[in-house]
Amino acid sequence: MSDATPSRYQAALRQAEAELAAHDQRGEALRNTVASLRALLALGAEEPAAKPATKPAKKRAAKPAKKARRAPMPRLRKPRGSAGAGHPEVGANHYQGLGPTAAYRKFIAEFGHSYTVPQIRDALVAGGVRSKSSTSLLTGLHSVRRRDQIKAEAQAKKGSDDA
Repeated sequence: MSDATPSRYQAALRQAEAELAAHDQRGEALRNTVASLRALLALGAEEPAAKPATKPAKKRAAKPAKKARRAPMPRLRKPRGSAGAGHPEVGANHYQGLGPTAAYRKFIAEFGHSYTVPQIRDALVAGGVRSKSSTSLLTGLHSVRRRDQIKAEAQAKKGSDDA
């Protein structure tokens, strides 16, 4: 046994004793709560509910009547369709083996920019692109689209400066 081993055991013993004391305190508090709830339930069962005293008819009639509270209107929403509905039909293995960036750029080259990112995501998934989750793929596709737009703007600016 090394010299450090007994001190580690002592530290572990102190920690276990402290946890046991805290456990005992929580147990005692829980027992007190249970006892209080039982006492409350026993009181409620023994005493019948007292009927509230009624006021004379004159006083009741003199008070203005409270307005009836209207029930809140239910929120009417149209059921939301799939965010990616309406993507073009692609073959099951059309994007097989491609990463999200390459598959996105291939999709854009084939179908153009007329689709939303959720539609593109659904088409890529249907075409065989793999991802941890559809949300992470969607986030990645938004990033690729943003980078491509920044590149296109920079090239357009460079082209206008050269002319």
